[in-house]
Amino acid sequence: MKSTKCCTYEGEGGRQCKANARTGTKFCFFHDPALYEERAAARQAGGIARSRKIVLPTNLPVKQLQTVAEVVELLGETINQVRRGELDLRVSNAIGYLSGILLSAIEKSSFEERLAALETAVATPSQSTKLPFEQDDSFDFAEQNPADPLCSNKND
Repeated sequence: MKSTKCCTYEGEGGRQCKANARTGTKFCFFHDPALYEERAAARQAGGIARSRKIVLPTNLPVKQLQTVAEVVELLGETINQVRRGELDLRVSNAIGYLSGILLSAIEKSSFEERLAALETAVATPSQSTKLPFEQDDSFDFAEQNPADPLCSNKND
């Protein structure tokens, strides 16, 4: 069994670092005085990469996002682009967040349209909404034809 040594750096209050020491030294990467320049370069590279503006290509087609199905399609494409490493996570997070807001707005719009249709139907009842006994359709009785076999009285 291989034993690993802890970093011997002691911070404020005498607390020892609990990270493993690097091979051949008694310090971890973060506390090894010989690696000061390498740590500074790593911090700078991380800062540059983080502050770099991520933009999508300008030739992307415009997506009509007016239905739930269209938003779901966009989310599916975004997920696949992230999985293939084609899309930065920050962009995909923004797309996911904005898609959630858009889906909520589409849902509310749908409810508003349905409510308006119901209010219109209640305010102006049409002929088809009347009950059968409320219908004002009139009909005429036809005189009975004695020659018609359906109209003959079998009790005669």
